[in-house]
Amino acid sequence: MRSSRAKLTAWLRSHPQLALGGLLVMLALAGWGGYRVWQDAEFQSEYRATQDAVERRDWNAARKLLKESMAKWPESAELHLLAARVERRLENLGDAKKHLDTCQRLEGAETRAVKVERALLRVHGGGLAEVEPFLRECVRQNDPDAVEILDILSAALEINFRVADAQRCLDDLLARQPDHFNALVRRGQAARTMGWFEDAAAHFEKALKLRPEVDGVRTMLAEALGAYGKFELARVQFERLLERQPDNGSLRFGLALCYAATGEGEKAKRIYDDLIQLNPENWMAVLERGKLAVQRDQPAVGLPDLRQADALAPPDQSPTHLIACLLLLGKTDEARQYQAKADRILADRKRTSELGDRLREKPDDDPEPRYEIGVILLRMGKPQEGVHWLRQALEKDPKHRPSHQALADFFQSVDAVDLANRHRQAVQQLTGPNPPR
Repeated sequence: MRSSRAKLTAWLRSHPQLALGGLLVMLALAGWGGYRVWQDAEFQSEYRATQDAVERRDWNAARKLLKESMAKWPESAELHLLAARVERRLENLGDAKKHLDTCQRLEGAETRAVKVERALLRVHGGGLAEVEPFLRECVRQNDPDAVEILDILSAALEINFRVADAQRCLDDLLARQPDHFNALVRRGQAARTMGWFEDAAAHFEKALKLRPEVDGVRTMLAEALGAYGKFELARVQFERLLERQPDNGSLRFGLALCYAATGEGEKAKRIYDDLIQLNPENWMAVLERGKLAVQRDQPAVGLPDLRQADALAPPDQSPTHLIACLLLLGKTDEARQYQAKADRILADRKRTSELGDRLREKPDDDPEPRYEIGVILLRMGKPQEGVHWLRQALEKDPKHRPSHQALADFFQSVDAVDLANRHRQAVQQLTGPNPPR
Protein backbone atom coordinates (compact mmCIF):
# COMPACT_ATOMS: atom_id res chain seq x y z
CA MET A 1 0.00 0.00 0.00
CA ARG A 2 2.81 2.43 0.93
CA SER A 3 4.66 1.43 -2.21
CA SER A 4 1.62 2.21 -4.38
CA ARG A 5 1.15 5.62 -2.76
CA ALA A 6 4.80 6.41 -3.24
CA LYS A 7 4.65 5.49 -6.92
CA LEU A 8 1.49 7.66 -7.39
CA THR A 9 3.16 10.59 -5.66
CA ALA A 10 6.25 10.25 -7.79
CA TRP A 11 4.16 10.07 -10.97
CA LEU A 12 2.19 13.23 -10.06
CA ARG A 13 5.45 15.10 -9.35
CA SER A 14 6.83 14.06 -12.72
CA HIS A 15 3.61 15.02 -14.59
CA PRO A 16 2.42 18.24 -12.92
CA GLN A 17 0.31 19.44 -15.89
CA LEU A 18 -1.64 16.17 -16.08
CA ALA A 19 -2.19 16.27 -12.35
CA LEU A 20 -3.53 19.82 -12.54
CA GLY A 21 -5.80 18.91 -15.46
CA GLY A 22 -7.20 15.96 -13.60
CA LEU A 23 -7.87 18.11 -10.57
CA LEU A 24 -9.69 20.68 -12.71
CA VAL A 25 -11.80 17.95 -14.29
CA MET A 26 -12.73 16.62 -10.86
CA LEU A 27 -13.62 20.12 -9.67
CA ALA A 28 -15.69 20.72 -12.81
CA LEU A 29 -17.56 17.48 -12.35
CA ALA A 30 -18.18 18.29 -8.71
CA GLY A 31 -19.33 21.78 -9.66
CA TRP A 32 -21.65 20.48 -12.37
CA GLY A 33 -23.12 17.96 -9.97
CA GLY A 34 -23.66 20.69 -7.39
CA TYR A 35 -25.24 22.93 -10.01
CA ARG A 36 -27.61 20.14 -11.04
CA VAL A 37 -28.57 19.52 -7.43
CA TRP A 38 -29.18 23.25 -6.96
CA GLN A 39 -31.25 23.40 -10.17
CA ASP A 40 -33.33 20.40 -9.14
CA ALA A 41 -33.96 21.96 -5.75
CA GLU A 42 -34.96 25.26 -7.37
CA PHE A 43 -37.28 23.46 -9.80
CA GLN A 44 -38.98 21.51 -7.03
CA SER A 45 -39.37 24.65 -4.93
CA GLU A 46 -41.01 26.58 -7.76
CA TYR A 47 -43.16 23.60 -8.74
CA ARG A 48 -44.43 23.24 -5.15
CA ALA A 49 -45.23 26.97 -5.05
CA THR A 50 -47.28 26.60 -8.23
CA GLN A 51 -49.07 23.55 -6.87
CA ASP A 52 -49.92 25.52 -3.73
CA ALA A 53 -51.50 28.23 -5.89
CA VAL A 54 -53.46 25.54 -7.75
CA GLU A 55 -54.70 24.06 -4.47
CA ARG A 56 -55.83 27.56 -3.43
CA ARG A 57 -57.56 27.80 -6.82
CA ASP A 58 -55.64 30.99 -7.46
CA TRP A 59 -55.34 30.24 -11.16
CA ASN A 60 -53.91 33.60 -12.17
CA ALA A 61 -51.13 33.33 -9.59
CA ALA A 62 -50.39 29.79 -10.76
CA ARG A 63 -50.26 30.96 -14.35
CA LYS A 64 -47.75 33.69 -13.48
CA LEU A 65 -45.53 31.25 -11.58
CA LEU A 66 -45.67 28.77 -14.45
CA LYS A 67 -44.66 31.42 -16.96
CA GLU A 68 -41.57 32.23 -14.86
CA SER A 69 -40.67 28.55 -14.41
CA MET A 70 -41.09 27.65 -18.08
CA ALA A 71 -38.74 30.47 -19.04
CA LYS A 72 -36.06 28.49 -17.14
CA TRP A 73 -37.22 24.96 -17.98
CA PRO A 74 -39.05 25.17 -21.33
CA GLU A 75 -38.68 21.42 -21.94
CA SER A 76 -40.31 20.28 -18.69
CA ALA A 77 -43.24 17.96 -19.39
CA GLU A 78 -44.41 18.39 -15.78
CA LEU A 79 -44.69 22.14 -16.17
CA HIS A 80 -46.55 21.90 -19.46
CA LEU A 81 -49.02 19.41 -17.99
CA LEU A 82 -49.70 21.67 -15.02
CA ALA A 83 -49.94 24.69 -17.34
CA ALA A 84 -52.57 22.85 -19.38
CA ARG A 85 -54.66 22.37 -16.24
CA VAL A 86 -54.33 26.01 -15.21
CA GLU A 87 -55.23 27.31 -18.68
CA ARG A 88 -58.20 24.95 -18.78
CA ARG A 89 -59.40 26.27 -15.43
CA LEU A 90 -59.09 29.79 -16.80
CA GLU A 91 -61.16 28.67 -19.83
CA ASN A 92 -58.24 29.31 -22.20
CA LEU A 93 -58.92 26.02 -23.95
CA GLY A 94 -56.71 26.67 -26.99
CA ASP A 95 -53.68 27.40 -24.81
CA ALA A 96 -54.42 24.34 -22.70
CA LYS A 97 -54.40 22.12 -25.78
CA LYS A 98 -51.05 23.57 -26.92
CA HIS A 99 -49.48 22.74 -23.55
CA LEU A 100 -50.88 19.22 -23.71
CA ASP A 101 -49.47 18.72 -27.20
CA THR A 102 -46.07 19.92 -26.00
CA CYS A 103 -46.23 17.67 -22.94
CA GLN A 104 -47.08 14.67 -25.11
CA ARG A 105 -44.19 15.46 -27.45
CA LEU A 106 -41.76 15.70 -24.54
CA GLU A 107 -43.05 12.46 -23.01
CA GLY A 108 -42.86 10.69 -26.37
CA ALA A 109 -46.42 9.34 -26.04
CA GLU A 110 -49.87 10.15 -24.68
CA THR A 111 -49.44 9.27 -21.02
CA ARG A 112 -52.41 8.47 -18.78
CA ALA A 113 -52.14 11.93 -17.18
CA VAL A 114 -52.24 13.61 -20.60
CA LYS A 115 -55.22 11.48 -21.65
CA VAL A 116 -57.10 12.45 -18.46
CA GLU A 117 -56.34 16.12 -18.98
CA ARG A 118 -57.50 15.92 -22.61
CA ALA A 119 -60.77 14.37 -21.44
CA LEU A 120 -61.26 17.14 -18.86
CA LEU A 121 -60.55 19.68 -21.59
CA ARG A 122 -63.29 18.06 -23.64
CA VAL A 123 -65.71 18.44 -20.72
CA HIS A 124 -64.95 22.17 -20.58
CA GLY A 125 -65.70 22.31 -24.31
CA GLY A 126 -69.15 20.79 -23.83
CA GLY A 127 -68.33 17.17 -24.65
CA LEU A 128 -69.27 15.55 -21.33
CA ALA A 129 -71.16 12.63 -22.91
CA GLU A 130 -68.14 11.60 -25.00
CA VAL A 131 -65.68 11.27 -22.10
CA GLU A 132 -67.83 10.65 -19.02
CA PRO A 133 -67.45 6.82 -19.10
CA PHE A 134 -63.65 7.09 -19.35
CA LEU A 135 -63.44 9.63 -16.53
CA ARG A 136 -65.71 7.58 -14.27
CA GLU A 137 -63.53 4.53 -14.89
CA CYS A 138 -60.47 6.59 -13.92
CA VAL A 139 -62.17 7.51 -10.66
CA ARG A 140 -63.11 3.87 -10.04
CA GLN A 141 -59.46 2.94 -10.46
CA ASN A 142 -58.39 5.67 -7.99
CA ASP A 143 -56.50 7.65 -10.61
CA PRO A 144 -54.08 10.21 -9.07
CA ASP A 145 -56.28 12.93 -10.58
CA ALA A 146 -59.52 11.51 -9.16
CA VAL A 147 -60.26 14.63 -7.09
CA GLU A 148 -59.81 16.92 -10.09
CA ILE A 149 -61.94 14.61 -12.23
CA LEU A 150 -64.75 14.56 -9.67
CA ASP A 151 -64.59 18.34 -9.28
CA ILE A 152 -64.97 18.93 -13.02
CA LEU A 153 -67.49 16.15 -13.53
CA SER A 154 -69.74 17.46 -10.76
CA ALA A 155 -69.70 20.98 -12.23
CA ALA A 156 -70.57 19.68 -15.70
CA LEU A 157 -73.37 17.54 -14.31
CA GLU A 158 -74.83 20.56 -12.52
CA ILE A 159 -74.81 22.53 -15.77
CA ASN A 160 -76.68 19.65 -17.41
CA PHE A 161 -79.28 19.64 -14.58
CA ARG A 162 -78.10 16.28 -13.29
CA VAL A 163 -78.01 17.55 -9.73
CA ALA A 164 -78.33 14.15 -8.04
CA ASP A 165 -75.40 12.78 -10.09
CA ALA A 166 -73.39 15.90 -9.27
CA GLN A 167 -74.11 15.40 -5.60
CA ARG A 168 -72.83 11.82 -5.72
CA CYS A 169 -69.62 13.02 -7.38
CA LEU A 170 -69.13 15.63 -4.66
CA ASP A 171 -69.75 13.02 -1.95
CA ASP A 172 -67.05 10.84 -3.50
CA LEU A 173 -64.71 13.83 -3.72
CA LEU A 174 -65.28 14.75 -0.07
CA ALA A 175 -64.71 11.16 1.00
CA ARG A 176 -61.26 11.48 -0.57
CA GLN A 177 -60.59 15.06 0.56
CA PRO A 178 -62.92 16.07 3.45
CA ASP A 179 -61.47 19.59 3.76
CA HIS A 180 -62.02 20.57 0.13
CA PHE A 181 -63.61 23.98 0.71
CA ASN A 182 -65.13 24.48 -2.74
CA ALA A 183 -66.53 20.97 -2.84
CA LEU A 184 -68.20 21.50 0.54
CA VAL A 185 -69.78 24.72 -0.71
CA ARG A 186 -70.98 23.18 -3.97
CA ARG A 187 -72.26 20.09 -2.13
CA GLY A 188 -74.30 22.44 0.04
CA GLN A 189 -75.59 24.24 -3.04
CA ALA A 190 -76.57 20.94 -4.66
CA ALA A 191 -78.50 19.92 -1.53
CA ARG A 192 -80.19 23.32 -1.49
CA THR A 193 -81.24 22.90 -5.13
CA MET A 194 -82.85 19.57 -4.25
CA GLY A 195 -84.63 21.12 -1.26
CA TRP A 196 -82.49 19.37 1.37
CA PHE A 197 -81.87 22.48 3.41
CA GLU A 198 -80.70 20.79 6.61
CA ASP A 199 -78.11 18.85 4.64
CA ALA A 200 -77.12 22.06 2.84
CA ALA A 201 -76.64 23.91 6.12
CA ALA A 202 -74.44 21.11 7.48
CA HIS A 203 -72.07 21.39 4.50
CA PHE A 204 -71.98 25.19 4.64
CA GLU A 205 -71.10 24.98 8.34
CA LYS A 206 -68.19 22.62 7.57
CA ALA A 207 -66.95 25.00 4.89
CA LEU A 208 -67.10 27.96 7.29
CA LYS A 209 -64.97 26.11 9.83
CA LEU A 210 -62.26 26.08 7.17
CA ARG A 211 -62.76 29.68 6.03
CA PRO A 212 -64.96 31.63 8.47
CA GLU A 213 -64.25 34.92 6.69
CA VAL A 214 -66.22 34.00 3.54
CA ASP A 215 -69.43 35.97 3.91
CA GLY A 216 -71.01 34.45 0.80
CA VAL A 217 -71.02 31.00 2.40
CA ARG A 218 -72.29 32.42 5.69
CA THR A 219 -75.16 34.02 3.78
CA MET A 220 -76.05 30.68 2.18
CA LEU A 221 -75.91 29.08 5.63
CA ALA A 222 -78.28 31.70 7.06
CA GLU A 223 -80.70 31.21 4.15
CA ALA A 224 -80.58 27.40 4.47
CA LEU A 225 -81.23 27.58 8.22
CA GLY A 226 -84.25 29.77 7.59
CA ALA A 227 -85.49 27.47 4.82
CA TYR A 228 -85.92 24.55 7.23
CA GLY A 229 -87.32 26.58 10.07
CA LYS A 230 -84.27 27.34 12.21
CA PHE A 231 -85.06 31.05 12.25
CA GLU A 232 -83.31 31.87 15.52
CA LEU A 233 -80.08 30.33 14.25
CA ALA A 234 -80.53 32.05 10.90
CA ARG A 235 -81.10 35.36 12.67
CA VAL A 236 -77.75 35.03 14.48
CA GLN A 237 -75.97 34.55 11.16
CA PHE A 238 -77.75 37.47 9.48
CA GLU A 239 -76.96 39.78 12.42
CA ARG A 240 -73.32 38.75 12.29
CA LEU A 241 -73.18 39.47 8.59
CA LEU A 242 -74.87 42.84 8.98
CA GLU A 243 -72.21 43.93 11.46
CA ARG A 244 -69.80 43.96 8.51
CA GLN A 245 -72.31 44.87 5.79
CA PRO A 246 -74.90 47.17 7.39
CA ASP A 247 -76.22 48.45 4.05
CA ASN A 248 -76.64 45.06 2.39
CA GLY A 249 -80.28 44.90 1.35
CA SER A 250 -80.30 41.12 0.84
CA LEU A 251 -79.08 40.54 4.38
CA ARG A 252 -81.63 42.96 5.79
CA PHE A 253 -84.33 41.11 3.84
CA GLY A 254 -83.16 37.80 5.32
CA LEU A 255 -83.25 39.26 8.82
CA ALA A 256 -86.78 40.55 8.20
CA LEU A 257 -87.89 37.02 7.25
CA CYS A 258 -86.52 35.81 10.58
CA TYR A 259 -88.35 38.56 12.46
CA ALA A 260 -91.62 37.71 10.69
CA ALA A 261 -91.24 34.00 11.46
CA THR A 262 -90.49 34.56 15.16
CA GLY A 263 -93.40 36.87 15.91
CA GLU A 264 -91.69 40.23 15.48
CA GLY A 265 -93.83 41.37 12.59
CA GLU A 266 -93.47 45.09 13.21
CA LYS A 267 -89.68 44.88 12.96
CA ALA A 268 -90.05 42.89 9.76
CA LYS A 269 -92.49 45.42 8.26
CA ARG A 270 -90.14 48.33 8.97
CA ILE A 271 -87.36 46.58 7.05
CA TYR A 272 -89.70 45.76 4.14
CA ASP A 273 -90.87 49.38 4.05
CA ASP A 274 -87.28 50.63 3.92
CA LEU A 275 -86.31 48.19 1.17
CA ILE A 276 -89.33 49.07 -0.96
CA GLN A 277 -88.70 52.78 -0.51
CA LEU A 278 -85.15 52.27 -1.77
CA ASN A 279 -86.33 50.10 -4.67
CA PRO A 280 -90.07 50.01 -5.46
CA GLU A 281 -89.47 47.09 -7.87
CA ASN A 282 -88.06 44.83 -5.16
CA TRP A 283 -90.72 42.20 -5.77
CA MET A 284 -89.55 39.92 -2.97
CA ALA A 285 -89.91 42.64 -0.34
CA VAL A 286 -93.29 43.63 -1.78
CA LEU A 287 -94.42 39.99 -1.69
CA GLU A 288 -93.27 39.46 1.89
CA ARG A 289 -94.95 42.64 3.08
CA GLY A 290 -98.18 41.45 1.49
CA LYS A 291 -97.83 38.00 3.04
CA LEU A 292 -97.14 39.58 6.43
CA ALA A 293 -100.36 41.61 6.21
CA VAL A 294 -102.36 38.45 5.44
CA GLN A 295 -100.70 36.65 8.36
CA ARG A 296 -101.79 39.53 10.59
CA ASP A 297 -105.40 39.09 9.44
CA GLN A 298 -105.28 42.08 7.09
CA PRO A 299 -105.83 40.50 3.65
CA ALA A 300 -107.31 43.70 2.18
CA VAL A 301 -104.12 45.55 3.19
CA GLY A 302 -101.91 42.84 1.72
CA LEU A 303 -103.77 42.41 -1.58
CA PRO A 304 -102.25 45.43 -3.44
CA ASP A 305 -98.74 44.28 -2.50
CA LEU A 306 -99.44 40.71 -3.63
CA ARG A 307 -100.81 41.92 -6.97
CA GLN A 308 -97.79 44.18 -7.43
CA ALA A 309 -95.39 41.39 -6.51
CA ASP A 310 -96.91 39.11 -9.14
CA ALA A 311 -96.52 41.82 -11.78
CA LEU A 312 -92.85 42.33 -10.87
CA ALA A 313 -91.82 38.71 -10.24
CA PRO A 314 -89.97 36.51 -12.76
CA PRO A 315 -92.22 34.40 -15.02
CA ASP A 316 -91.49 31.18 -13.12
CA GLN A 317 -92.88 32.46 -9.81
CA SER A 318 -96.27 30.99 -9.00
CA PRO A 319 -98.84 33.46 -7.53
CA THR A 320 -99.78 31.08 -4.71
CA HIS A 321 -100.11 33.69 -1.96
CA LEU A 322 -102.08 36.05 -4.19
CA ILE A 323 -104.58 33.26 -4.96
CA ALA A 324 -105.01 32.48 -1.25
CA CYS A 325 -105.54 36.18 -0.43
CA LEU A 326 -108.14 36.58 -3.20
CA LEU A 327 -110.04 33.56 -1.94
CA LEU A 328 -110.02 34.97 1.60
CA LEU A 329 -111.60 38.13 0.23
CA GLY A 330 -114.16 36.20 -1.82
CA LYS A 331 -112.69 37.29 -5.19
CA THR A 332 -113.08 33.85 -6.76
CA ASP A 333 -113.16 34.91 -10.43
CA GLU A 334 -109.84 36.75 -10.15
CA ALA A 335 -108.39 33.88 -8.13
CA ARG A 336 -109.38 31.50 -10.94
CA GLN A 337 -107.42 33.58 -13.47
CA TYR A 338 -104.28 33.46 -11.36
CA GLN A 339 -104.81 29.76 -10.70
CA ALA A 340 -104.57 29.15 -14.46
CA LYS A 341 -101.17 30.86 -14.42
CA ALA A 342 -100.06 28.77 -11.44
CA ASP A 343 -101.20 25.57 -13.21
CA ARG A 344 -99.23 26.54 -16.34
CA ILE A 345 -96.05 27.12 -14.31
CA LEU A 346 -96.52 23.79 -12.53
CA ALA A 347 -97.05 22.02 -15.86
CA ASP A 348 -93.87 23.57 -17.27
CA ARG A 349 -91.86 22.43 -14.26
CA LYS A 350 -93.30 18.93 -14.50
CA ARG A 351 -92.60 18.72 -18.24
CA THR A 352 -88.96 19.82 -17.92
CA SER A 353 -88.50 17.25 -15.16
CA GLU A 354 -90.00 14.49 -17.34
CA LEU A 355 -87.84 15.40 -20.33
CA GLY A 356 -84.72 15.63 -18.17
CA ASP A 357 -85.42 12.17 -16.70
CA ARG A 358 -85.93 10.78 -20.20
CA LEU A 359 -82.58 12.10 -21.41
CA ARG A 360 -80.79 10.81 -18.32
CA GLU A 361 -82.28 7.34 -18.53
CA LYS A 362 -81.95 6.96 -22.30
CA PRO A 363 -79.59 9.50 -23.90
CA ASP A 364 -80.06 9.85 -27.64
CA ASP A 365 -79.40 12.29 -30.48
CA ASP A 366 -82.98 13.52 -30.81
CA PRO A 367 -82.92 17.34 -30.67
CA GLU A 368 -86.67 17.65 -29.92
CA PRO A 369 -86.62 17.06 -26.13
CA ARG A 370 -83.66 19.40 -25.74
CA TYR A 371 -85.45 22.00 -27.85
CA GLU A 372 -88.61 21.69 -25.76
CA ILE A 373 -86.69 22.06 -22.50
CA GLY A 374 -84.94 25.14 -23.88
CA VAL A 375 -88.19 26.80 -24.96
CA ILE A 376 -89.85 26.13 -21.61
CA LEU A 377 -86.88 27.51 -19.69
CA LEU A 378 -86.87 30.67 -21.80
CA ARG A 379 -90.58 31.05 -21.11
CA MET A 380 -89.89 30.64 -17.39
CA GLY A 381 -87.38 33.48 -17.43
CA LYS A 382 -84.24 31.33 -17.30
CA PRO A 383 -82.29 32.57 -20.34
CA GLN A 384 -78.90 31.02 -19.57
CA GLU A 385 -80.36 27.55 -19.07
CA GLY A 386 -82.72 27.91 -22.03
CA VAL A 387 -79.96 28.91 -24.44
CA HIS A 388 -77.82 26.05 -23.14
CA TRP A 389 -80.48 23.46 -24.03
CA LEU A 390 -81.25 24.98 -27.42
CA ARG A 391 -77.56 24.84 -28.26
CA GLN A 392 -77.53 21.23 -27.09
CA ALA A 393 -80.33 20.55 -29.57
CA LEU A 394 -78.28 22.11 -32.36
CA GLU A 395 -75.24 20.11 -31.32
CA LYS A 396 -77.31 16.97 -31.93
CA ASP A 397 -78.74 18.34 -35.19
CA PRO A 398 -77.20 21.55 -36.60
CA LYS A 399 -80.11 21.75 -39.06
CA HIS A 400 -82.87 21.74 -36.44
CA ARG A 401 -84.88 24.69 -37.66
CA PRO A 402 -87.10 25.24 -34.55
CA SER A 403 -84.02 25.62 -32.34
CA HIS A 404 -82.50 28.18 -34.67
CA GLN A 405 -85.81 30.08 -34.72
CA ALA A 406 -86.12 30.02 -30.92
CA LEU A 407 -82.57 31.32 -30.52
CA ALA A 408 -83.12 34.00 -33.17
CA ASP A 409 -86.23 35.21 -31.35
CA PHE A 410 -84.53 35.19 -27.97
CA PHE A 411 -81.39 37.01 -29.09
CA GLN A 412 -83.50 39.59 -30.89
CA SER A 413 -85.45 40.19 -27.66
CA VAL A 414 -82.23 40.99 -25.77
CA ASP A 415 -80.76 43.12 -28.59
CA ALA A 416 -78.03 40.59 -29.42
CA VAL A 417 -78.51 41.45 -33.08
CA ASP A 418 -75.49 39.61 -34.52
CA LEU A 419 -76.44 36.34 -32.83
CA ALA A 420 -80.08 36.78 -33.80
CA ASN A 421 -79.12 37.35 -37.45
CA ARG A 422 -76.86 34.31 -37.47
CA HIS A 423 -79.70 32.02 -36.40
CA ARG A 424 -82.23 33.79 -38.62
CA GLN A 425 -79.98 33.17 -41.64
CA ALA A 426 -79.79 29.50 -40.67
CA VAL A 427 -83.60 29.37 -40.61
CA GLN A 428 -83.79 30.94 -44.07
CA GLN A 429 -81.29 28.43 -45.46
CA LEU A 430 -83.25 25.49 -44.09
CA THR A 431 -86.32 25.09 -46.30
CA GLY A 432 -88.78 22.26 -46.22
CA PRO A 433 -88.90 19.58 -43.51
CA ASN A 434 -85.87 18.86 -41.41
CA PRO A 435 -83.52 16.64 -43.45
CA PRO A 436 -82.94 13.13 -42.04
CA ARG A 437 -80.03 12.94 -39.60
